[in-house]
Amino acid sequence: MAGRTFAAAVLVGIIAQNSPASAFSFPPSLQRTSCLYSSRAVKENDTHQDQQHHHQQQQHSHLLLWEKTLEAAPDSYVNPAIELAIRPPEEGGTGIVAVDDVKKDTIVLCLPLEQVGMIDAASILDSAPEGEDAVFDMLNEMWNEEDSSKTNAKKEEKEGNQEGKRLAVLAGVIAHLQLTRYKDKTAWTANEVKEGHALEESRRLGLFLDAMPLLPQVPSPDNCRLQHPFPTHFLYWDDEEIEKLLQGTMAQTKAREVRAGIGLVVREWSAAFLKEHSLGMKQSQILNAIFSAFTAVLSRSFGDEAGRDLDGAGRMLVPLVDMLNHDSEDPNVSWQWHVGEGDEEKIKAGRGDIAVTTLKDVKKGEELCKCYGWRPSWDIASSYGFVPRLNKERWECSVLPLFPDVLDLAPDVIATPSQISKYETSLDLLLESNYGVLVKAVLAAVDAASEIEARQKSDSDSDSENASENQTDRPAQLDQLEVVSLFRPPPALTVNDFPFARRQPCVVVGTKIGASDQITSSNQQYHREAIKKVLPAYRAAASAIAQLRLKYNNGDSSSSIQASQMAMAAASLDGTDWDEAAIKLMRLGINDRIQTINSDGKAASAWLAQSTTTNRLDQINLQHRQFRADMSADIREAELNVLHTLDNELNTLAGEDKKR
Repeated sequence: MAGRTFAAAVLVGIIAQNSPASAFSFPPSLQRTSCLYSSRAVKENDTHQDQQHHHQQQQHSHLLLWEKTLEAAPDSYVNPAIELAIRPPEEGGTGIVAVDDVKKDTIVLCLPLEQVGMIDAASILDSAPEGEDAVFDMLNEMWNEEDSSKTNAKKEEKEGNQEGKRLAVLAGVIAHLQLTRYKDKTAWTANEVKEGHALEESRRLGLFLDAMPLLPQVPSPDNCRLQHPFPTHFLYWDDEEIEKLLQGTMAQTKAREVRAGIGLVVREWSAAFLKEHSLGMKQSQILNAIFSAFTAVLSRSFGDEAGRDLDGAGRMLVPLVDMLNHDSEDPNVSWQWHVGEGDEEKIKAGRGDIAVTTLKDVKKGEELCKCYGWRPSWDIASSYGFVPRLNKERWECSVLPLFPDVLDLAPDVIATPSQISKYETSLDLLLESNYGVLVKAVLAAVDAASEIEARQKSDSDSDSENASENQTDRPAQLDQLEVVSLFRPPPALTVNDFPFARRQPCVVVGTKIGASDQITSSNQQYHREAIKKVLPAYRAAASAIAQLRLKYNNGDSSSSIQASQMAMAAASLDGTDWDEAAIKLMRLGINDRIQTINSDGKAASAWLAQSTTTNRLDQINLQHRQFRADMSADIREAELNVLHTLDNELNTLAGEDKKR
């Protein structure tokens, strides 16, 4: 069945989409994430910072957490060939490196969850006395409420809602503990901190809370360089930066949805948090702690297919393991959750061991890196606040408009000025009232075509054998049709009547891009597979356009689009070769995206140059804005790579057809 994420996401959907699809994710380290783009920014006071580096290393919260956690976990194991590395941000930040050669399949780190101070919402809320704490009572109620999704909702949709709810509750727990810890560490009199479960938990988990990427409530050497450690996370951009720097990208849609969804939850939580923390604390501090907790959960929480995020116990934050940095192209370690065979109770209770094992030989001096799970650049940016650098090759995505902005209903007729002014010969397909029914019909047509194809394959043993032989490392998410919404300005034709931003329906298309033309060319099979995956959707869209034009020519404004005809077109079963029209429509979409990304990228650069000279921003905020602009440029660059790759492949296919 075709997957679809089309309507504006509510919070639970937003967080579920931003959590790793495979659930095998670890966050980037605090300093690495916050200053990933620092090499591009203008650096000042480097001499002073270098002098402070040794002092920071001695007191760094990550190093303290590493040492104290291992002391408190006698059953933990750290291979003597690895150690924690505290580096300046421009040199990679915190990470785990090999100090000696390590063979493949070697366990380098093994941590018993019961001993290392794992944080999960279930265990903390279960032990919270009812009526003692307004925040814990509220989160408990949210945790235990029934799924409000429709009874006929798909299983994966309900699971996504549950996953999103658990992530939100975990963020609430962390924010509450962080605020409690702040009051505990800064209190002048004992009665400023309420005794109870929250205080006990904040003290028990204090070192881990201090090492999280939360806003610095207490000045420390770790935070002397930045006002907050997550300048590139979308929650910390201002509205104008979202509008100007991300214009024309799918990242803008993700940023708006994340910010709006979390904003709704913050509003719902405000009464309980104010009741517990308003005495002696500013509302801005409370709000910052909640936002920071969400960034921690989005970037650091994880589970696995045997564990807590699927059986109702929620996701986790585990210290030390989350100091592994990310490498999507060539990771050299992976982790597993080890429990006794059939020991479901240990899984539910969050016990057992987390073991990190090498995937290949690791040389002395190399960093241990894990893949957080595959996702498009705009999706990674929405959770982690960075875009992976392309070193050799990786899977990447673009979005392609399913329909033109404005459809000419009579392309062979010259319209009169009166007809143009009344939109008699055109249809604005950036209005949901016009495109909504078409998108639903396309999705239904692709579903029907997929079922037909599945039946045909099941009737042919040879097809099944060929399918098994042609398996690739293509991410499973790309095997489903996904329709997303891209924010666009209104078309010039209708801007005076409807002067508001629109949502353009687009399909997600993905292939393996390369850092060089040679690598890109060697991945030709992936490019053709990408085109093949979305071709049924464009066949169906071409059929819909043909029907709309026929209706106009016949003066028929009452009849509806025939979904059955679109399904036949998608499956190429109606005797008409729809591929030519579908590829033409796809090309229009590719050219539209290339033009949009380039023009909006130039506009973003112009705005950045103007804003940095006219706005009264201090040095830190100017640097943060540059980080955000650099990340926006990386998002555009990744999508352009996909678009140019697919455009070139379509040209190659067209040339091959001419030779036949």
